[in-house]
Amino acid sequence: MKSTVAMIILAMASVFRFSAEAASVENADSAYARGDYAEAVAIYKDISASQGLSSSLCYNMGNAYAKGGDYGNALACYIRALRLDPSNSEARSNIAYIESKVADSNRAELKGKKLSVEPDAPSFFSSVRLFISREHLSDTWAVWAAVFFIAFIGCVSVYIFSRLVTVRKIGFFGGFVMLGLTLIGLLFAFMAASYRTDEGVITGARVRLLSEASAGSKENPVALTRGTRVSVLDIYPASSESPEWYKVRLNSDFVGWVPASDFEPVGM
Repeated sequence: MKSTVAMIILAMASVFRFSAEAASVENADSAYARGDYAEAVAIYKDISASQGLSSSLCYNMGNAYAKGGDYGNALACYIRALRLDPSNSEARSNIAYIESKVADSNRAELKGKKLSVEPDAPSFFSSVRLFISREHLSDTWAVWAAVFFIAFIGCVSVYIFSRLVTVRKIGFFGGFVMLGLTLIGLLFAFMAASYRTDEGVITGARVRLLSEASAGSKENPVALTRGTRVSVLDIYPASSESPEWYKVRLNSDFVGWVPASDFEPVGM
């Protein structure tokens, strides 16, 4: 009897929680629809704090930031949305759009200076690693590994039970192929699950990278605009005397420190 009552209470709590979550999302969507983008962002943040992040939530938050003119935080949200769901084509399209606009703004900041604002191009092996680990979820590779393993079992069964020599050969060699693909799928799933990247987005309006983690240090002659994606090289932790700083890199011309107030890390 007690267990039944406990189950009923748990079910009712789940229903109430679902209703509250739906109401929160509805409130955020309503704020977005009437043009109150700051309120929509605040509600989406509350939802993420209580429920955790999801691809759709990050995407919606990114839209609210973008509509409010904050391309830096918008890009960070879209990147997270795509990391959580690589099939989110809308997030991918918005990332490409924002990065093209930011690239134009950064080129305009050069004002004739002979510097490059193009990000470092990944090597061939880095591109392959990104395709395996970032463009696909570990669950996707795990499913493919399971499919190949089932095919391996089928090939083994054909080899054991078939009486035709040709069919047995197909089962024998096919089994080796399927076993190899199974192991590759498991390897890729492990790589995707353990993948972490150290990068982030400039969220300050016009940020000059500094030579040291100090506000009085030498500045880069050209500012990077809000929404520039960079890699993180080092972190100077916050203390009672200094805020947190990030050492970042866009390319060989843009390497330096930026305060946490002007930067949003998106490594996952």
